[in-house]
Amino acid sequence: MINHENLKDLTPAVFATSPSSKMSDKYVFVPTMDIVEKFEKEGWKVSSARQMGKTIYGIHELRLRNGELPKVGDSLVEAVIRNSHNGMATFSVSAGLHRLVCSNGLTVPTSLTESVNIRHQRFDIDDVKSLTESFAHKLPVIQGSVNRMMNKELSTKEKIDFIKKAINVRWKSGSVPSNLDVMSILHPRREEDQKNDVWTVFNVIQENFTRGGLKYVSDNGRKTELRGLKNIMVVNQLNTKLWELATEMC
Repeated sequence: MINHENLKDLTPAVFATSPSSKMSDKYVFVPTMDIVEKFEKEGWKVSSARQMGKTIYGIHELRLRNGELPKVGDSLVEAVIRNSHNGMATFSVSAGLHRLVCSNGLTVPTSLTESVNIRHQRFDIDDVKSLTESFAHKLPVIQGSVNRMMNKELSTKEKIDFIKKAINVRWKSGSVPSNLDVMSILHPRREEDQKNDVWTVFNVIQENFTRGGLKYVSDNGRKTELRGLKNIMVVNQLNTKLWELATEMC
């Protein structure tokens, strides 16, 4: 788990005490550290933290865990806090899953769990308690969705169909690297993921998309590799859309 000292190095924006000077008087400042401390009082601990840029105003994302919540399949339930102090992202809290076998961080779609987006209201300890209870109540729904994915085996044709749809999520039409073997996106990075169920295939695709590293030869003959995704908001959108695709495959 990440303590406050390490948090300062990873996500300085968590400790901002005011918004960017570019924001208008109507902007409602939500101090991220206040939210973290409220979650900590309810037994949550920060498990990962990342930020776009180095300023104290940039988009940042924290993932927190509560040891009292049971696992969902092969994953731990997390509370995902996103915020910024420059207007680039509104403060939100949503449910997420951390897949233990590969450290994948997924975001559970709001169709399964309500997320909280706050623009013009305070966020107090009662809100944290309500969210904790909400996550607990929604666990059967999340578990049901994951179970359906785990229990559905995909044929080779279905896997190809999945990757074709996933490519349209990752890239705009016609922007896929021309010499990239798209079937390599289905290749797992570890022995444990040599499976054909929807849940595993979904996670393999998500990991290859976000981490990148798949090697191919560019049009000019230079050896290169697929770039990973760093933008927090883009990764979140990708996660949600891939989950929806995986659900359709069931």
